[in-house]
Order: sequence, then C-alpha cells, then structure tokens
Amino acid sequence: MLFLMILALPLFAQEPTVPPVSWGEVFSNPALWLGSFAGVALLTAFVSAFVNGFLKIVKKLPKQLMAWGIAIIVTTIAGAVFNLKLIYTWEFPLWLAIVHGFAAGLAANGVFDIPVMKAVLKSIEELFIKPAPVPPGAEV
Repeated sequence: MLFLMILALPLFAQEPTVPPVSWGEVFSNPALWLGSFAGVALLTAFVSAFVNGFLKIVKKLPKQLMAWGIAIIVTTIAGAVFNLKLIYTWEFPLWLAIVHGFAAGLAANGVFDIPVMKAVLKSIEELFIKPAPVPPGAEV
C-alpha cells in the first residue's frame, strides 16, 4: 500500500517538460498546462505555433509578439479576470499576471529558459509583495 502512495505522489506533483502535441491533450488536462509557470510557457509555445501557422506568420518579431500576447492573455484572462482557480496566477494582482504572461512569452520564444524566468519572477514578487507580518507570540 505504501508503494502505491509513493508511486502516485510524483504523478500529481509534475510540471510538464514538453509542449502539448494536440488540442485534445490540452483540453483533457487543463490543470497541467495552467497550473504552473512551465505549463503556461509550454502551452504558449504550442498555441503560438498553431496561430503562427494558421495566419502564416514567418517573420521573427511578429512571432515573438504573438507569443507574448498569447501568454499575457492566458495569464490575465484566465487568472485575474475570470478568477479561474486552475491557473496559478488566479490570486495575483492584474499587473503581476501581466508580468508572468510576458515572462512566459519570453520562455516560449526561447529567449530565456524556464528556471531563469522563475528566478526573475520570484525576485520581482519579493520586491513588490511583502509577506504578512507575524503577530507577536505566533512565531513558529
């Protein structure tokens, strides 16, 4: 029984490492693609490749702008506007969701890799979002 519990734990704690290969994969497990920064970046790469192919966009700058726009739309519309709790940005203020979307677009374009962008985002969050003060006598 313990073996089954240990085996199941990594299945729930995974972040995707490759973009989805089909729309069915996206719609069958949206929490995988919206639940983390890596998932949003990989979903952005997939959606922007689809849109770029559909619209026949071949120049580099329009492709990058499309990826940034898609990532910002995903993080802000799903998170900040619709308050969709599937996406990891649902509790963020609108400006921070936009910053995360821009960073996901940069990662989707290959400008920076996901761990670097996560570190940058964590630094930004620490600068602007202060932790709640601990009341006296409640220290752990």
